[in-house]
Amino acid sequence: MLARIIVSVPFRLSTRKLESEALYAYGLRALERRALTEVELRTRLKMRAADAEDVESVIERLRSIGYVDDERTAESFARSRKEYSSLGKRRVLNDLRRRGIDESTAERIVIDSYSDCDEVELIRTYLRRRLGRRLEAKVADPKETARLYRALQRAGFHSDKIGEVLRRIGADPEWLDGTTE
Repeated sequence: MLARIIVSVPFRLSTRKLESEALYAYGLRALERRALTEVELRTRLKMRAADAEDVESVIERLRSIGYVDDERTAESFARSRKEYSSLGKRRVLNDLRRRGIDESTAERIVIDSYSDCDEVELIRTYLRRRLGRRLEAKVADPKETARLYRALQRAGFHSDKIGEVLRRIGADPEWLDGTTE
C-alpha cells in the first residue's frame, strides 16, 4: 500500500490587482472590519492597487465622507485600551505610534484619555484581571513579583506606581526597593 503524500499549500490571500472603483470597495470593506489609521489603510491599498495613483484618490474619497479619521480612530483606540485592557499610557502611546498616528496627536489623545484616571487603580484592575482571586493573597515569591513587575512595565505603567502597588501585595515589600527606578 502506497502512502499518500499531501502537499500543503500555504493559504494565500488574493493578489489580484484592483482598479479604482474596486479598490474603493476594498477600502470600505477593510474599514468595516476594523478601524484603520490612514497609514494602515494606505499600506493595504498599495498592496492591492493596479495603479499606485489610485491609492491617494481612494483615501481622499474615504476621508471626505468621514471614514478615514486618524484622530477619531486614535481616541477610540486609546479609550478601549484603557477601559477594556487596563493598559498604561506608555503602552497606548507606543501602540498609536506603531499604527501611524503622528506624535503630537498621539500624545494629546493619550493625555486626554487618561486625564481622569488613577494609575494605581488601573494597575490594580490590570492585576485583578491577570491574577483573579490570587490578588487577595500576598505574593511571597520574589520571582513572581519580578514577573509581575515586568508584565506591568510591558503594559505601559510607570515604575514608581508599579512599585507602590506591588509593595501592597508583596509579602516582602523591601525586596522591591532595588527594582524601581
